[in-house]
Amino acid sequence: MLPNRMRICVLCLGFAVVACPVLGCGGALKKSAAPDEAAYEVQNGAAGEKKEGAVDQAVVNAAPQAQMIICTATIDLVINDLDAAAPVVDKLVAEQKGFVAKSEVKGDSGRRRTASYTIRVPVGGFGALKNGLLGLGVPERNVVDTQDVTEEFVDVEARIKNLKEQEDKLNELLKEKRKEEKLEDVIKVSDRVFLVRGDIERAQGRRNYLRNRVALSTINVTLREVKDYKPPTAPTFGSRIRDTFGSSWDALVDFGSGIVLVAVALAPWTPLWLPVLVVTWALLRRARRAWNEERAREAAAQAKRERPRRPRGTAEESDAQTAGGGEPVDPPGGPQPAG
Repeated sequence: MLPNRMRICVLCLGFAVVACPVLGCGGALKKSAAPDEAAYEVQNGAAGEKKEGAVDQAVVNAAPQAQMIICTATIDLVINDLDAAAPVVDKLVAEQKGFVAKSEVKGDSGRRRTASYTIRVPVGGFGALKNGLLGLGVPERNVVDTQDVTEEFVDVEARIKNLKEQEDKLNELLKEKRKEEKLEDVIKVSDRVFLVRGDIERAQGRRNYLRNRVALSTINVTLREVKDYKPPTAPTFGSRIRDTFGSSWDALVDFGSGIVLVAVALAPWTPLWLPVLVVTWALLRRARRAWNEERAREAAAQAKRERPRRPRGTAEESDAQTAGGGEPVDPPGGPQPAG
């Protein structure tokens, strides 16, 4: 029995010797892991707070994009004197620090003339200039058109930024390829840089165009000169008769003027067209005469073919009586009935 008890004691002692270090190490590992987990949580929390703070700061720093509005006005005016109105237009434009991009005058002095202006003015003076121009005469048309290009402007800005980043990376790659002295790679990267640079310049040109259109509004003005112009009123029957007669009379005068002008225009060409006209008239007259003679011959031949033929005996008796100077004698048996 003693040996068995001793064996059991030895086994229990060995088990205790083996289990105690293992349990102790496990506790130590657990205690050492706790600080690591805490450090991980603190680190992640700090990183998360830092990232969230960076996003908030970026949102704060990103100021909202102001609206980019292109303003365009179209004005048609009727004025009494174009010569007096033109200096006033220049004065109004100069007061608002604008400029005339295009001007055109149609018609001669003494007749109805029309002047057209394309004016560019800073957006701050757009309303004042438009109101000043409307005071020059009687407005027939007054239209204001606006176009919001904010979205396009933001897209162009983002495209320029991305293209510049791509260009910087390509330039760095180009430097590396030059150090490696690989000519083929250098050429390929250089071509790519050239293409990206072209895209950047086109995008920058579009951005500059949008900025210019937004900063400077456009006013298209048309001035129509009419002496003693009176604004139209509600038409009556009498006014409609007067207007219709006046329009018809004007059309008649224009038609007569056109004929006179055509005659005056043809006068210098008389040595050329007069002989041609005379020869053509002579040929037509000869052709008509020949046609009339041909028609007369055809009519005579037709009449000869259609003349009735008499019997032979009757024709001889009629000829004998006519030659003897006597009256025609009826044939035996009395006059014959008409066939």
